[in-house]
Amino acid sequence: MIPGLGLYFHMRWLVDGFNVVLSDEKLSRRLRNDSKAGRTEFISEIVGSGQFRNEEVTVFFDGRFTASSDREAPGVTVRFTANGETADDAIKREIGRHTRRRSLLVVSDDRSIVSYARECGAKTMSTADFLAKVRNKVPARPLSAGSPSEKPESTGTADPELLRLFTGKKK
Repeated sequence: MIPGLGLYFHMRWLVDGFNVVLSDEKLSRRLRNDSKAGRTEFISEIVGSGQFRNEEVTVFFDGRFTASSDREAPGVTVRFTANGETADDAIKREIGRHTRRRSLLVVSDDRSIVSYARECGAKTMSTADFLAKVRNKVPARPLSAGSPSEKPESTGTADPELLRLFTGKKK
């Protein structure tokens, strides 16, 4: 809800399904033993978390690994790509055709998806942060280009040229 206005901000989550599942030891082990059970467990965690009320969550899976069609769970749409298409392609296409891209939050560790999403104005979140949110471990927040968590590590020494530029002092 937007404070003071009583309005709800509607977020649309686009989740790179296999990217998230394969980033987690428990889910990836389950997926290797039974692909349908692995996907189902992941979707059940999302639904059971209660973290996405009043938001749309779409999880994309590569269809070439399944014999499934799109389906819905309470609050979650599951999409399987067509033959010859990857989940990456489907996510990028969905971002590209969405008119309110600032309301999109893309979950993936795939650099090409993350870069494309940010170039289009969408927010991004890592798979680890998404799973932490789903599992109620920490309050996850979306990342956007230039956010503090993405800044490079300090080398411990000041760059004289940068100091000169920012302070206006000459050497």
